[in-house]
Amino acid sequence: MYNRKEQKQEAKALIRGHQRFFFILFIPFLLIEIVYSVLGNQASFDSTVTSGTIKINSLDVLINSLASVIFSILAAIFLMGAIYTVFNVLRGKDDFQRPLRKSLSFIDNQRLFWGTVGTWILRAIFLSLWSLLSIPGIVLVALMPNPFGITIAILEFIAVFVWIVIKSFSYSQALWIYRDGQLGDQPVGIYDAIKTSEDIMKGYKSDYFVLQLSFIGWTILVAITYGIVGLYFFPYYYTTQVKFYEFIKEQYNKNQTVLDAE
Repeated sequence: MYNRKEQKQEAKALIRGHQRFFFILFIPFLLIEIVYSVLGNQASFDSTVTSGTIKINSLDVLINSLASVIFSILAAIFLMGAIYTVFNVLRGKDDFQRPLRKSLSFIDNQRLFWGTVGTWILRAIFLSLWSLLSIPGIVLVALMPNPFGITIAILEFIAVFVWIVIKSFSYSQALWIYRDGQLGDQPVGIYDAIKTSEDIMKGYKSDYFVLQLSFIGWTILVAITYGIVGLYFFPYYYTTQVKFYEFIKEQYNKNQTVLDAE
């Protein structure tokens, strides 16, 4: 049985023992997030409202869009480098030295880098396809624009939303499975990583949901302190996520061993 409190306490203890390492490891990601947030708050459309018409400066839109893409890519690179380093130190495959250099380790292995990107894209495509289940509700509202039709459509939208959340939980471990496969003796494809994630998460989606809920207070603190609390929160959060994966992977492997023995 997954023990959330115990896992979080172990993550805290690890971070307390190597505070400098974890803080520096996640600082590049945190700084990018803070800078992007500040620039995003300051940026505004050069628009005026005249005669009921809104005029938007297309150049500003283009610049903001490009900046968003660039900052998102940089943040993802540093974040994945930090998370993959957490995997290594938890497994005793790396030491607690040179954290800044290790935050860039994600781009060292090009095959792993592009495979991870491909896994993320395919996972996003799958979730987008599941959202198509909301089409009947849209059609129903168009055909029956009355309280009954709208009510049924709303219920259908809620059901689809819940289903997409459940599927996102099912796919949540795909990136880590792909990483383990590429760095281990049995490489897996991006599709297989997603399917294995579905298998490994069976019976643990509710635990994963509660685990995410347990960090809501921290995310609020990060927001109201403009990211400063993130110095502690991000190492704590992602170390806990890695430990969750390690636990369910161990349980999955035990079950597979039992099935093979039978």
